[in-house]
Amino acid sequence: MAPFGVALGLGLTMPILAGACPAGPAATVPAAAAASPLAWTSCGPRTDPTSRCATLGVPLDWSDPDGPTTTLAIARHPATDQAHRIGTLLFMPGAGVSVVNQVASPSSGGLGPAEELARRFDLVGIDPRGGGLDLTLGEHDATVHSAPLDCALPFNSPTVTRFPSDQAAFAALRGRNGALAASCRGGGDGGASRASLVGQVDAVSQARDAEAVRRALGEPVLSWFAWTYASLVAQTYAHLYPDRVRAMVIDSPLDHSVPTARYVREQVLAVEESFRRFTAWCDRAPDCALHGQDVAAVYDELIARATREPIPTPGVDHPVTGEEISFMTMYALANGNLPAGHGGWADLAYGLRQAQLGNSLFGQAYPYNFGPAYYHPYRAVGCLDFRNELPAGDGAAFAELQRLRTEIRALAPHTRGAADSWDYLTGCLGWPYPPRVDARPPRVQGTPPILLVVTRHNPLAPYTLALRVADEIEHAAVARYDGDAHIAFFNSRCVADLEQRYLVTAAAPPPGTSCADGS
Repeated sequence: MAPFGVALGLGLTMPILAGACPAGPAATVPAAAAASPLAWTSCGPRTDPTSRCATLGVPLDWSDPDGPTTTLAIARHPATDQAHRIGTLLFMPGAGVSVVNQVASPSSGGLGPAEELARRFDLVGIDPRGGGLDLTLGEHDATVHSAPLDCALPFNSPTVTRFPSDQAAFAALRGRNGALAASCRGGGDGGASRASLVGQVDAVSQARDAEAVRRALGEPVLSWFAWTYASLVAQTYAHLYPDRVRAMVIDSPLDHSVPTARYVREQVLAVEESFRRFTAWCDRAPDCALHGQDVAAVYDELIARATREPIPTPGVDHPVTGEEISFMTMYALANGNLPAGHGGWADLAYGLRQAQLGNSLFGQAYPYNFGPAYYHPYRAVGCLDFRNELPAGDGAAFAELQRLRTEIRALAPHTRGAADSWDYLTGCLGWPYPPRVDARPPRVQGTPPILLVVTRHNPLAPYTLALRVADEIEHAAVARYDGDAHIAFFNSRCVADLEQRYLVTAAAPPPGTSCADGS
């Protein structure tokens, strides 16, 4: 069994353009106008021959439209049934994730069960500003790439803890974060602009990028398929350009407007609940590599042992610490019960068993395989698009962090507070670019119904916070998946069919629509 075979993107707000969008059912529309600034070429010899790729220059800073530019890579796969083509569907995954490769080769399965979407829509994917990781962790077959955000330092240092217990460790964390930001260069098309992209990868900039792509495509409206972090990009686009939205699915939405402490608390609880559900599955499932053992006790002992003496990992320069295993566990739990069975859970059990035997396969998965193509944009985006409300001054900030640390360790005795929210909170200490997300939720008005799909047991997008997003959208329809996963589209055929049906018809499902676990 190969450990951790799927990466799911981890996947925000501004003043408005008013307008209504009369979207109607699945009327067919002609292909996009030929007059376009995009110079389409082959995406490469290993991609679908009908796919086309291009690059588009956009302002590095959208408040300075005549200033320096950065380059976006775009892939388009034409609808396979041109006679019944509906329009263009934009795929938008999480922070630091690209779907250019998947759109260029949709038959590879990297976009999940999207057969009807490929038939009725031109599929479009953008490599986000700053570049992104290929969704399936493979190498890019497509030959176009956005201008990358290059950072000289690694994402994290194994010698700098994200749970500082004293002022010296707190100062080391702040200093390391500031040094990482200062090491980031790239993304601008030459000159002094090369240092500034790290502060321009927020959701508003990405939403304006999407609008620039729409104009370049010559499309009057876009249909959207966004998940996780990109929910904020999608919400922002709908907020700014409501009359350009034909239909929009947001799978596993995140509410970025909640206060920092609440966001941390609720996500930490969601991760711990997912861990308990994983251990219960392991007790039931004979194919779990830890079946027959007290999984929670095994895990606690493993974390304690790796904290005292990190576990060697083949092919990785440094052994894996208990803190790293905790965060890797959180990402593995997010994979939930993948289509081939409880894939994420089974792989997690296998990795834990190997670590128990003294050979940590974790180190070959998270975070090492993701690499800088994912983690550098992920950090830069997160520090701009998540609220960070620690008080000013190192003493007060450290005291509040200690209070939260004590609280979350009590809430999550096994997973110990390892959560994206904590990673953003501590990873953005000392970051020189302040958050841009508004404390007031973006109000989306004047769009057709927007479909939100929430998962009942989702460690990365907690159920209660996901539901809050519906309050921010005037015409929101909510469907629920009662399973364990992050991004229901990849985990439930029922959800995949539901989302495809909505995107094709633009008709929202009735209130109370849900898909059972495993359906």
